[in-house]
Amino acid sequence: MEQEVVPALGCTEPAAIALAVARVKELFENTEELEVEVKVSTNVFKNGMYVGIPGMNGERGNQLAAALSLLCGKSSYGLEVLKDCSSEHSKAARELIDSGRVHITCITNRDGVYIEALARSRSHEGYCVIEGHHDCIVEIGFDGKVIFKKDVEKTETVPTLASIDEVFELLREASTDELNKAYEGYEMNKSMAEFATANKKYVCLGVENSIESKIRRYCIEASGARMSGVKKPIMTTSGSGNQGIVATIPVGLVGEKIGASKEKISKAIILSHLFVGYIKGKLGRLTPTCGATNAAAPAAAAGITYLLGGSKEQIINAAQTVLAGTTGMLCDGAKESCAFKAGFGGSIAFSSALLSLEGRGVKSNQGLVGDSIERTLENIKTVSTKGMPDIENIMINLIARQQ
Repeated sequence: MEQEVVPALGCTEPAAIALAVARVKELFENTEELEVEVKVSTNVFKNGMYVGIPGMNGERGNQLAAALSLLCGKSSYGLEVLKDCSSEHSKAARELIDSGRVHITCITNRDGVYIEALARSRSHEGYCVIEGHHDCIVEIGFDGKVIFKKDVEKTETVPTLASIDEVFELLREASTDELNKAYEGYEMNKSMAEFATANKKYVCLGVENSIESKIRRYCIEASGARMSGVKKPIMTTSGSGNQGIVATIPVGLVGEKIGASKEKISKAIILSHLFVGYIKGKLGRLTPTCGATNAAAPAAAAGITYLLGGSKEQIINAAQTVLAGTTGMLCDGAKESCAFKAGFGGSIAFSSALLSLEGRGVKSNQGLVGDSIERTLENIKTVSTKGMPDIENIMINLIARQQ
């Protein structure tokens, strides 16, 4: 909960780029003439290309995030690094870009989270490297000297759980502080959804009265607002705000619907976070497939099933049922349309929980679904790592061509 469930302002990839730039610029006494080049992995490049920057009235992209950070970013804010930036900084940021002082380069042989920010003035040079986690600074250097270095080989990029059984063991050990943080994260994400749905009515066919419709609508609106640059924080999970939205909102809304206690809802949300961490630990931090549907949605199904009194077997089956229906949904970069994937994730999480409780969830050995969730995730990882790289490169080229 401490490492993987943290607030972020805007999409985590541009935020991580901004964090690296902010940290390296802080090495210089004078930043007025700095030039910055940021080298990023394919996944970071793709996810930040079209996404809105908070408070910038719809302006978007990795390059803008780097330029803004050069002007007003603060590394002490973590993934809320651009908190002090406003639309008033937009013109100056564009001038930095137009003058050739801010560059973004995609490193095609790197995947996952990797960001290297290089800054130069007339007389000095510095760099900052983020790797593994969006806020994990692994190396800083200035004028040819390494001033900070973390052993990446000994640093777990994603905390891994030995087995699915450990997920349930950790849930039983959840502290009061962790329970409070889980609920606060839900309220933060729900606040974004309510802000985005204000004064909007969905009256067609009486959908206002459906809990599944409300789940889908809240996930869509929270994600859409975040992706378009609304300046409100989201509680992330495993490095993603959209994963945080889908992992928390469906669980919290169901808990409120059935009148569950705050403690019970909090435990269900922690279970959801743990499932996300377990799945991402198996599949990888950033993948060619959508994390909101392939990690957060099965996790939310687990949390909902727990809330509704499901057994351990039913909880796991609910997650398996989601994976049977969402595996293969591609990630084509972060942008407003991610909202529809988030909405689909929330909706299928709810329906899969109900199917599992009724004994109608997907049984073992169907397609990529194996005889255990471990086997299912191994199958999905094989497809992702061996079958998807060419698709990923083709997709990045197509996206870049449209810029």
